[in-house]
Amino acid sequence: MMNNLPDFETLLLKGIDGRLYVTLNRPAQRNAMNNQMNKELHELVDYLTDNDAVRVLILRGAGGHFCAGGDIKERKSQTESSIEGYDPARERNIRSGQLLHKFWNLSQTFIAVVEGAAMGGGFGFACLADLTIIQKDARLGMPETTLGIAPAQIAPYVVNRIGLTRAKQMALTGARINGEAAFHLGIAQYLADDEESLNAIVESVVDQVERCAPKACAATKKIMQQVGRSDGEKMIVDAADIFSSLNKNDEGKEGHAAFVEKRKPVWLKEQV
Repeated sequence: MMNNLPDFETLLLKGIDGRLYVTLNRPAQRNAMNNQMNKELHELVDYLTDNDAVRVLILRGAGGHFCAGGDIKERKSQTESSIEGYDPARERNIRSGQLLHKFWNLSQTFIAVVEGAAMGGGFGFACLADLTIIQKDARLGMPETTLGIAPAQIAPYVVNRIGLTRAKQMALTGARINGEAAFHLGIAQYLADDEESLNAIVESVVDQVERCAPKACAATKKIMQQVGRSDGEKMIVDAADIFSSLNKNDEGKEGHAAFVEKRKPVWLKEQV
């Protein structure tokens, strides 16, 4: 078990041998994100920054739902109570964008486990996670336009995941899709028939991730996420610098030695 885990009101945390299981815990609201949950998710990511004790983050929701998006009742109340010169809805939206950006840049491998509703911000998390595991009868969408607003902060991650054409189709029609359709669109890499198979796939995928060196995974994420965002020549040099650094550090040396000596590397010692 991990020591000194943060204590939250809207998140349940369980740490086991480098795995951090995080459960969004507002089941009566289908885990819709209110200000408190947003704040605690920020604190969670800050806790994970430079935290070598956590290798894999597994995010899911309580009560059979992933996340129904933002808490609309709270947002409506904030909008009605806004004062001249200060718009709490705008500030909340900025904080949501900053939160997604933090999750995107996590060094840990981030796995989203999606069942039930995954709307709005929940849909965004499904699209930005490194690995997404989805139950076939889950329900996903961007209902923002049907409410007279825009999927402002999740849009870049949706476009990045499924492309501009499909992202526009979903956003501009308010379409809702099931987990099987999401899998075929490329939102999820793994598809489960039911909760039992969903849980089995989660454990299988985490086992596979743990076969890979954590620093190497973090560096690989960094390289891949620069594709299309950085000059080609610069990427060549940056990637070579990262490769050289990994090759000379403890993980790189250990990985090569384990291969030559036909044994498991040290990060797999606790694995069966």
